[in-house]
Amino acid sequence: MGLEHNIDTAHSPDVVEMRALYRAAEARAARLRFIIEARNLLDAQAFETAAPEVLSRLSDFAGASRAELVFPSLHEAAPARLAIGRSMENDGILFASEDGSGLSLTLLGPSRGRGVDADDLKTLEVVAGQLSDACNLERQAAEKQALLGDLERQRSELAALVAQLIQAQEQERQRVALDLHDGSAQLAAGLSYRLQDLAARIGEAHALKPEIDELAALARHSVADLRAAIADLRPPELDDLGVAAALRTRLDAIDGMEVIADLDAGADRWPASAGIIFYRVAQEAITNVIKHAEASRLIVRLFEDGAGEAHLEVIDDGKGIGEGRHPQAEQRGARLGIAGMRERLALLGGRFEIVSGASGGTHVRAAAPLAQETTE
Repeated sequence: MGLEHNIDTAHSPDVVEMRALYRAAEARAARLRFIIEARNLLDAQAFETAAPEVLSRLSDFAGASRAELVFPSLHEAAPARLAIGRSMENDGILFASEDGSGLSLTLLGPSRGRGVDADDLKTLEVVAGQLSDACNLERQAAEKQALLGDLERQRSELAALVAQLIQAQEQERQRVALDLHDGSAQLAAGLSYRLQDLAARIGEAHALKPEIDELAALARHSVADLRAAIADLRPPELDDLGVAAALRTRLDAIDGMEVIADLDAGADRWPASAGIIFYRVAQEAITNVIKHAEASRLIVRLFEDGAGEAHLEVIDDGKGIGEGRHPQAEQRGARLGIAGMRERLALLGGRFEIVSGASGGTHVRAAAPLAQETTE
């Protein structure tokens, strides 16, 4: 018995040390569990929902009689305040933390008795940092959402303004077309009829007959040009049938070259502003081909891709855009037309490109998102 007692006595310092190490390991594990649980609470719920539970656990962990948390409110200008427990007369500050964003944490408890040791203070600092991070992240997410909402409202307002601008432009074109139809076109038609009547009355033998016939022919050409201009200003097919049908009508009227039209009928259901702008861009590009390209073939494609973007391609096999063989006035007119096409696409937030084809000619590409119109 005496030998056994001596052995226990000899090993007792090691047992005490092992027990101390075990208790320290348990304390570290408890602190780690506390940190993880607080993190999980903040990750799983909105900050204002999770904060009271985390604050209650902080109070229990530190042995505080009162815990206070002040943080920037997501919904009001004034900071939000949470408090748990009630402070006593002799309470002092066990722990206090404040970050630069306006969040502060204060734990109050008895100033006498067990204090908060260094390891517990580090744990409290970690959880306070978690509270700060969660609050800042939620505030940043709310600010981002608010900015996205503002951007969406601005996009809707811009779409409405674009639609109104395009509508105003088209109304002005329609007014000009009506004025031409009721004014200059009628006068030119009347002049043509009078000249034809005069030529018939004076007879074939009259010396002025050839000149009157020539003037009558010029008058008829003027009437035809005015009617074509009126149709271009506001083609009725654009209102009645849509952009694809209006373009097909325009292409069917072209003589002297091979015309290939690949027009998606779904384009007739595009928003009105997009349909009008793509028609005008195609109209300008086709006019440039007819006037300047000396082409034998014209290809026009109109379609919508899977990403909700409208596309237009106008391809010719003419002499291209880089040869510079046009008179200066025609070059200026072509440049103005290209600038006009770019400006029209820009209204829709679109893209415009005009390049020389791989085997000659010119390739015009236009694309724009098909956003829904919002009008007031």
